[in-house]
Amino acid sequence: MVAKIVTTAVKMLYKTDPEQITTNAIAEKAGISKGSIYQYFANKDELIDAAIEQLAKEQAPLIEDMLRSVTLQEPRTAMQSSIDILIDFTIANRKLIRYLAIRPDQVRTFENVSGLNATLLAMTTLHMSHYRDQYRHELSPRALAWLFFNMAVATTMRYIEGDNPISLDELRSGLKFASAGLLEGRG
Repeated sequence: MVAKIVTTAVKMLYKTDPEQITTNAIAEKAGISKGSIYQYFANKDELIDAAIEQLAKEQAPLIEDMLRSVTLQEPRTAMQSSIDILIDFTIANRKLIRYLAIRPDQVRTFENVSGLNATLLAMTTLHMSHYRDQYRHELSPRALAWLFFNMAVATTMRYIEGDNPISLDELRSGLKFASAGLLEGRG
């Protein structure tokens, strides 16, 4: 029963602003009574937390696979592809990401359950170590990876929070231009 409730909530998170999800709507979609939800979850927030944990478990491997496919491409291509993957994922999950952005505890839950940040940083560090001669020598591969990863994530998050302050194409181009500054003599 718990799995059915959480799975229904996850499906709703893909389509509906989390603020607009109600326990009544979850119960209706799951084909159960609202009272059944409260047998397992104290309130809507607890249920949404469980759904976010499930979502993290589902999404992290998909994101990792997409990024793993570009990890050993030459640096400029790998950075540009990574930015496109990040932006596409963020835009596709805009409502959920905006919801999480104002709930640091749930962001930490997502990160802890998925391990995504650590994995992505490790993958980026591996890439930058492999292509060390093509990146700026003033910074270690780990520093380069940290800067790239956080620049891309932070800028994309600001874009989402700022209700598209520039065009999506400008966001893509700007991040790709900025990341090229990490390359040795190619910025």
